[in-house]
Amino acid sequence: MLIVLGQATAAPGRRDDLVAAARAVSAATRGDRGCIAYSFSADIEDPDRIHSIEIWADQAALDAHMEHDHTREFLRVAPGLVAGEPVMSFHQVPSTGGNG
Repeated sequence: MLIVLGQATAAPGRRDDLVAAARAVSAATRGDRGCIAYSFSADIEDPDRIHSIEIWADQAALDAHMEHDHTREFLRVAPGLVAGEPVMSFHQVPSTGGNG
């Protein structure tokens, strides 16, 4: 199982646009093969900071997700909606054989 954690800060005046883009990609991504969870949330200390949590069955599922039109569209618009570079971390964890 692969867990991807991310965070980005909305560019000034662009938070609503970033949230809309995140909602669109989330709705489409949850149907991707191998997507166990995919969500965005606002930071409780800085509402302009948005966190992402992705859980994938494996690297192949994430790789396939990166090729989908909905992902490409999000990656196309996101740079204009965030200040600076998003921070991402990738964590490979053993599958428990349960629901994941």
